[in-house]
Amino acid sequence: MSFTPTRRSVLKAGAATAGVTALSSSALVAQSLRAPSAFAAPRGRLVFIFLRGGQDHLSTVVPYTEAAYFDARPTISIPAESVLDLDGQFGLHPAMTRLHALFGAGRLAVIPGVGNLAGNRSHFSAQDLCEAGATSTPSDAKGWLGRYLSLYPGSNTSIFRATAVSGTTPLSLRGYKSLGVPSIRRFGLNPNVEGISTLLRDSHFGDLAAEKTGIQALDAAVRIAPLAGSNAADKTTRSLTDLATLLAANLGIEVATVDITGWDTHHDMGTATTGLMRDLLAGLDTYLGEFQADLDARGLNDVTTVVMTEFGRRVAENGSGGTDHGYGSAMLVMGARAIGGVHGEWAGLNASTIGQRGDVVPTVDFRNVLGDCARGVLGVASPSSLFPGHTYAPLGVVTP
Repeated sequence: MSFTPTRRSVLKAGAATAGVTALSSSALVAQSLRAPSAFAAPRGRLVFIFLRGGQDHLSTVVPYTEAAYFDARPTISIPAESVLDLDGQFGLHPAMTRLHALFGAGRLAVIPGVGNLAGNRSHFSAQDLCEAGATSTPSDAKGWLGRYLSLYPGSNTSIFRATAVSGTTPLSLRGYKSLGVPSIRRFGLNPNVEGISTLLRDSHFGDLAAEKTGIQALDAAVRIAPLAGSNAADKTTRSLTDLATLLAANLGIEVATVDITGWDTHHDMGTATTGLMRDLLAGLDTYLGEFQADLDARGLNDVTTVVMTEFGRRVAENGSGGTDHGYGSAMLVMGARAIGGVHGEWAGLNASTIGQRGDVVPTVDFRNVLGDCARGVLGVASPSSLFPGHTYAPLGVVTP
């Protein structure tokens, strides 16, 4: 299939080294020797949000002028009169009012018809490939952000340079020493265990990678301890509020990752006004909209957020009022360096186009969206270096 992109933690209970992944010093030296020269200082900070489960493109970014869309989804389609129009061809789900306002302000790029050329429809395999920035398992076993961080070390030596707001670090950061912070309030040592910090520091005094990262994790806990963590009951709200706090604390964060789960909608998706999909998208709109508003209120005007999922859903609804694993999905880029608008080409939903499986046909390689972010936000002049076997073609969703 042809792609033709165009513009259109350390836990309270104990271990001080948890949440930190590391490369050996020899590996870091080897990588620095191989680092390409085409690199400028980052122009901002990048937040990478992954929607795990295969988010439904056609409920989120709705091709509301196509009869084939409504024919394929007699009970779960979004009525044309309800969508929040973007460009006369696509509209957002009516629950996504905050994102629609950001789009209207030129601060949200919407990219329909995005895909991974691998066409993998297994959740875990597809997620791994997307996070690796590849169509097959890369020989270096790194994530696309881990590859960036190790190839372009720059002058940022902070343990916070790569931060996952999670108890574990995702594959996208694999290949570089990164920090997992499940939440500000849960990151650190148990305050009820007297002398634990001294004990751990005394036992991590050598030059082994585990010992060095253990001390770095303890130091990170000291840096985070004064910060006010969110006590929101909702995990994603808490994660994004904590992330805004961490970004505002000048800790040296260059890239950060957040996961939002729950997008495997095989049944009972509901209607435009009620049900599972409406609730999921209203939640996503709240998460992203409030995160951007929080950044704005704190004066953090250098943060760009990119949002993706591992694959989309099929065009037709299934017999359970849901949608099964498909191909093409949609991506969003929001904030500081996003170029507002709808980007890319659209293949349409005619039967001859979607084929026997009934998939949204991707016309934008997801790596070109990530490559735009790498170039425009992180200062990588040659983003192809981040994506094994791929030649980057600018899409124009981020200010270069």
